[in-house]
Amino acid sequence: METLMLLTYAALCWAIFKIFKIPVNKWSLTTAVLGGVVLIGHLLMGMAYYHPASRQARIFYITTQIVPNVRGKVIDVPVKPNTPIKKGDVLFRIDPTPYKAKVDEIKALLAFAKKRLQDVIKLRKRAGGSKFDIEEYKKQVAQYKAQLADAMFDLESCTVRAPSDGYVTHIRVRPGQMAVPFPFQPMMTFVNADTATLIAGFPQEPSSNIHPGDEAEAVFPAYPGMTFQGHVEKVLPVMAEGELKPSQDMVSFNRQLPAGLVPVVIDLDKNLSELGLPLGIDADVAVYGVNKGYWSHASIIRRILLRMITWSHFLRFH
Repeated sequence: METLMLLTYAALCWAIFKIFKIPVNKWSLTTAVLGGVVLIGHLLMGMAYYHPASRQARIFYITTQIVPNVRGKVIDVPVKPNTPIKKGDVLFRIDPTPYKAKVDEIKALLAFAKKRLQDVIKLRKRAGGSKFDIEEYKKQVAQYKAQLADAMFDLESCTVRAPSDGYVTHIRVRPGQMAVPFPFQPMMTFVNADTATLIAGFPQEPSSNIHPGDEAEAVFPAYPGMTFQGHVEKVLPVMAEGELKPSQDMVSFNRQLPAGLVPVVIDLDKNLSELGLPLGIDADVAVYGVNKGYWSHASIIRRILLRMITWSHFLRFH
């Protein structure tokens, strides 16, 4: 873009020199060069400040790591990778035999405790039995009910279901493998539906000129020559570079942290799911402050530059 502007300015200067027959000497050339530097530099700085662009944009999405609640051998994996499913659909099943046996055992104990409680209550009514025995069996019944609820939860957990609408990718489990409730070894990666979000990272200098509702445009390498319209949905109020995690370390400025980019959420007029793009793909984004009257004449430069970028994607095929 800068080259195009320089060539345009050079052509304009040549035309002025020819039309008005201005003599070419060190004073006229110096004036033309300095005028070009001031004019073009002024336009570029205004464009960068009031109509910023980002080449660090990406479609982000939320995943859920599928970890079973119980341990056991996998006996069935009915889910298909990268196929849309609904909340509650079965992902895989664990052999329920030991957990069903535990449920049956506690049910038998609970039934026996209930029978003994009824017998003690009848005995007390007929012969004035001990009230302590009644309370003791009531406690046993309550304990077995709690154990039964816990055992039923484990039994139901043998069938692992989808936490929401979405699809599974990177399935790492097959029948015969051992499923272990270990959070650092998920069995599957579940992609939650409708969580795709275009987020662009902007330099900190023009961040004060980016506001919700500002007009925005995005281009994707997968769609050369095409520009997608949208607007700024929100500017995220925190940056990862300033995060303090629970630890014994104190705040220190000795570590060389990068300056960091301001994350800005872009809402495109076209639904991201309709684009057919792989989630995580890169993008280039520009934001225009023309609604506030800030250097609106310079926004055309940014628009031309963004379109030059999208057309250059045709040249990147290998």
